[in-house]
Amino acid sequence: MRSTDETNRIGISAVSLMFSKLRWAFREQPTSDFGIDAHVEKLADDGMGLGKLIALQIKTGQSYFKKRGDGYVYYGEDRHRRYWTTHSLPVFIILHDPDSGLTLWQRVEEHLIEDQKNGRWSIQIPENQNLDAENEIYFEKGIAADEASVRRYRLALDLELIKRFEGEEHIFLRVEDWVNKTLNYRTTQVIFNDDPDAGSDLQLNTWLPAHTIGRFMAVLFPWLDWSLHEHIGEENGAYEVAVHVLEVELNAIGKAVLSLENYYVADLPDDEPPQMELDKEWLDYLAEMDEADRLILESEDTTAPIDPVSGVSHQP
Repeated sequence: MRSTDETNRIGISAVSLMFSKLRWAFREQPTSDFGIDAHVEKLADDGMGLGKLIALQIKTGQSYFKKRGDGYVYYGEDRHRRYWTTHSLPVFIILHDPDSGLTLWQRVEEHLIEDQKNGRWSIQIPENQNLDAENEIYFEKGIAADEASVRRYRLALDLELIKRFEGEEHIFLRVEDWVNKTLNYRTTQVIFNDDPDAGSDLQLNTWLPAHTIGRFMAVLFPWLDWSLHEHIGEENGAYEVAVHVLEVELNAIGKAVLSLENYYVADLPDDEPPQMELDKEWLDYLAEMDEADRLILESEDTTAPIDPVSGVSHQP
C-alpha cells in the first residue's frame, strides 16, 4: 500500500507530464501550506514563456473522487477558499486517480462554491472536464467551463466593440448565411449609417453554425437588440449565400457592461459609496434573462462544434 507522500508524488508527476505534453512549463512549489502545489505557464513554439500562468492544487487518489450526479464533488476548508478565490492567479483543482489515470479539473470560482456545515464548502467537478487538449482552452483563458463564467469572459472580450457601438444613432449588421454549409454563419459587416447599403465600417469574423439568425445573435451579440430590416435570399448570391440585414442597438446588457467599466476606471470618492444607475429596464431584463436563454437553447440545435469560450466554431 502506498504512503500518502508516495501517492502525492505520483499525482504531481502525472499532472506535470500531462501539462508538458500540452506545452506548459510545470513549476512545482516547494511549500504548499496554502494549497498551491504548482504554477504552470503556457509556452510558445520556441519554448519561451507566454506569461499565461495558472496555479494548481493537485489531489491524488480514488478517495477524492466522490461521485455526485453526473460528476464528482470536492470538499474544501474555509482557509483555502479565501486564499484561492483572492489569489492573483486563476486557481484550478486537479483530481488524479493513479489507478485509472482519470484526471479532472475545475476552476475555483466563488459562484461555483456551495457552503457546507462547520465552515466547509464544496465544488462540483463535471466528469467530462478531463485534463486534455480539448479542455486546454479553459486553462489558457483562466476560466471555468460553466456557462456563467464563459459569458463573463465573452462580455469582457466584447468590451471594445461595445464601446464602438455606443453613441451611434444608426447601426446595421449584414450577416452572411452560407445556406449549403454546416458552418453557415460567417462574416458580419457593421454599418454605422442610416443606409444599410452603405460601405461597411467594420468587418467581423463571426463563424457559427446555427439554424436561425436568432440563435446567432443570442450567442455572439447578447448585448444588442435587433430587428430584421431585410432578408436577401440565396438566389441573389449564386444559391450559396443569403444575407440577413439587421437594425441593431445596445440593449440593457450592453449598457450595463459600459456602466461597470466606468465604475472600474473611475476615481472613487472618499466620503460616499460609488453609485451605479441600474434602471428598471435592466432589472426587468435580469429577471427574464435566464428563462429567455433556456428557451433559446431548447428551441435551437447545432450540428457543428462550437468553441465553448469564444462562441464560434473552429471547424475548417
